[in-house]
Amino acid sequence: MTTTITSTNFLDMGAARLERVEDVAETMAGLFFVLNGMRQYVSESAWKQFAAEECRQHSLMQFLQQDPLTSRAFTKPRGYAGDAVMMDMVYAAEDGYNFPEVEGISELGRQLYEYELQSSAPKAVRARRRIICEKVDNVAMKKPRAHILSLACGHLREAYNCPALLEGRLGRYVAIDQDKESLAVVEREVGPLGVETLAASVRDVLKGRITLTGFDLVYATGLYDYLTESVAQRLCEILFGMLNPGGRLLIANFLPGITNAGYMEAFMDWWLIYRTEAELHRLAETLPDEQVEMINLFGEENKNIAFLEVARKG
Repeated sequence: MTTTITSTNFLDMGAARLERVEDVAETMAGLFFVLNGMRQYVSESAWKQFAAEECRQHSLMQFLQQDPLTSRAFTKPRGYAGDAVMMDMVYAAEDGYNFPEVEGISELGRQLYEYELQSSAPKAVRARRRIICEKVDNVAMKKPRAHILSLACGHLREAYNCPALLEGRLGRYVAIDQDKESLAVVEREVGPLGVETLAASVRDVLKGRITLTGFDLVYATGLYDYLTESVAQRLCEILFGMLNPGGRLLIANFLPGITNAGYMEAFMDWWLIYRTEAELHRLAETLPDEQVEMINLFGEENKNIAFLEVARKG
């Protein structure tokens, strides 16, 4: 692999075009393509150095920061990229919410935001939400008063369109997150429907500070994209142990190769752990074989996020 990147002409060209608010979609498509190509063919250290010293120091950065998604991911007001507010901004393409972060932005910012919303990662995130909603409803149809647990729940937006919750058919719905601001939104908006919130981190779960059992579905959507394999396997073991007989564990993870990856790392300072389906399957390898009924791998419609589904024997 190459250890250095010498060409920054594409950054100059992108800045010149965006300054004139010219061919924004075409410019961004080209930027995504070039950045992804560089990311794949240089060493990790060279890529990180180029992102920090060239991309984020270039005049192009000030134009891209007019996009509220790019800006929020990079500035990390909650301390991490991809927080619940940012996910709401992604869901806005379907939900039609108006956010203060989006109102009053420049014409360039609006065009950048609209382009981002239709790129591969946001489309996959919205598809992921639909799948979770379907899974919750399917469990509720098979088992009356089913118990559900969401880890790293964010604003739990999948619940807002879930018939099982809206119709009062769930026995228990527990939402866990370390971000208390996110949990406050959950409590206010779906707490009256019976959703319980619990402030806890992944470390709390791993250290056994949180002991919960009796669930028919345990799921985590955006969490495993940040966990190393050893931590992810251990967390799977713990979450699997929370299931009732016949219960299911559902884990989502971004697949390698999304068109956003280079841009996310270079200009949003947003680094995920991408996994192939085989790597995702490995997360279940340390589960007790005698208790596993089935392991299923499947992808969302855009083939950018994969799901690991493990059923516990009844």
